[in-house]
Amino acid sequence: MKTLRTFLGLCLLAGALAVPSLQASASNRSRCWKSSDSERAFVRKMNRSRARKDLRKLSLDPELSRVARKHTNEMVADDELFHTGMDRLGRWVTRWTTLGENVGFGGDVAGLHKAFMRSPTHRANILLARFNHVGVSTARDDQGKLWVTVVFESATNPGTTLRMPRC
Repeated sequence: MKTLRTFLGLCLLAGALAVPSLQASASNRSRCWKSSDSERAFVRKMNRSRARKDLRKLSLDPELSRVARKHTNEMVADDELFHTGMDRLGRWVTRWTTLGENVGFGGDVAGLHKAFMRSPTHRANILLARFNHVGVSTARDDQGKLWVTVVFESATNPGTTLRMPRC
């Protein structure tokens, strides 16, 4: 059996506000967003970890997931683990006050989540009490690696400047 190592990356951007004119009107189209089983599994695992610390659940957000998906697709295409530039992330997500991003690749959801929780900085993003919303994207590459991007956000109703799918 082939062993697949897990690799992780993290970033956090706090204290800024998005420019109101960048707010997207994707609320109706966000109903058309489809999350995969593995993306929903990540959210369940993160919420179980948060529940153990008496933290409120993260809400899976379609607009944040769209941002995460764009980044995951870029990492898979380049076969390289890297973060969304904070200037790009800050432009792609609207109505934010604090943003965080965890990225990684490995064998499966359980292994990646375990690796995130064993890393103090990734764990801190997952357990940051002020985060309310999360966007998750996963993709498998041709070698079977599972890539993931998790975008965390603390505003009441985040949005995106990225185009959402039409119904």
